[in-house]
Amino acid sequence: MKGLWSPHGKGEAGAARRLSSRARRQGSAAQRLSQPVHEVDDATWDRVLGVNLTSMMRLMRAVVPLMLEAGMGSIVNVSSEAGLRGSAAGAAYTASKHAVIGLTRSSAVMYARKGIRVNAVAPGGTRTNIHAEFASELATEVLGPLMQANVPPIAEAEELAAGITFLLSRDASNINGVVLASDNGWNAV
Repeated sequence: MKGLWSPHGKGEAGAARRLSSRARRQGSAAQRLSQPVHEVDDATWDRVLGVNLTSMMRLMRAVVPLMLEAGMGSIVNVSSEAGLRGSAAGAAYTASKHAVIGLTRSSAVMYARKGIRVNAVAPGGTRTNIHAEFASELATEVLGPLMQANVPPIAEAEELAAGITFLLSRDASNINGVVLASDNGWNAV
């Protein structure tokens, strides 16, 4: 979480950065999941929700008290195209990213009068070192043709960062509880 502001110095912000870094490292495996619900074991379900949802809640829980004390703040959570529809990934990943949107919107309502805005971005394909593969025969059969027909160009990380930077900025001071699709129009298909 480079650039995370904290009125209390490195302590809480450092913890938030470490948690965010850990979630990103663990998340790389979770993002390859494509299993339909009948193929998801409990360990996979727990790991995906732990990385994509629980770690985000814990990070928010760490920074919100600082923002409450400051009387202002802005949080941008990262969901996914899979959080906007059901045809982008498997059951665990899709459920976790839908839940991120619920956490974002609930928090936006709870903290709006305290000067804290909470929004999310929902990226589509973004160029990273993660190679997505279908681990499920059923997912390959069902999702494969949809992906081939509907996936727009892959975005660069800097393009996703621009949307996040905007939502964190004062230019977005009247935007709260929004999910910004940063997906080259994928959600419109």
